[in-house]
Amino acid sequence: MSTRSFWLTALSALGVLTAGSLAAQSSLSGTAAGLVQNFRARSEASGVTQVSGTALGFAGSLRFRRFELGVQYAEGTLQPTDQVSESRDLVEGALALRFVGTPWLSVEMGPRVRHYATTSGAERWVTWRLGGRVETALVGTSVRGYAMLWRGLGLDVNVPPGSGSTRGGEVGVTVNMGPGPLWFTLGYGIDHAQVRDAARGETVETLTLTAGLRRR
Repeated sequence: MSTRSFWLTALSALGVLTAGSLAAQSSLSGTAAGLVQNFRARSEASGVTQVSGTALGFAGSLRFRRFELGVQYAEGTLQPTDQVSESRDLVEGALALRFVGTPWLSVEMGPRVRHYATTSGAERWVTWRLGGRVETALVGTSVRGYAMLWRGLGLDVNVPPGSGSTRGGEVGVTVNMGPGPLWFTLGYGIDHAQVRDAARGETVETLTLTAGLRRR
């Protein structure tokens, strides 16, 4: 099974389970959203390669008391800035288990898979992340800001095979549209990965607009 098929199957199954659980248990809450993402990557190996493009996808979460399971999936095509290197098809998916300690503080852990496909082959970066997130009200209860920092517990790369270290963060703003379930988030994220024992690294920047519905 391809990476893309795996994520589609896993996330579709989670969506079905989430819908069924929400209907059966009023103590559960959840979100479902679509997203559009501006994606920029800078890879450093024998030379420097930069690619950028737009990815489309979805995100969702299911919360029970203080525990929350989040998912995210996006795919798109990235074009090289030098107009000479190969374009890349991007598929990225993530799972995160969160513990919400307070309304303004949570911690999370989970895997993120970033898969590039080119005519010369497939490249895969797998990261296990541990991070913390803080939130604060900016304008009443309708506008909230957030910031997150995380560090990789493990990094696995297939081309060339290796492991390494990774870290990153994200900041953004969430706007709740009145008393209804509609909300929007604009977030900027950055992460850097370095392959151990190899002169190779990658820095990725994203600007993501998410629009979704929330069931309380």
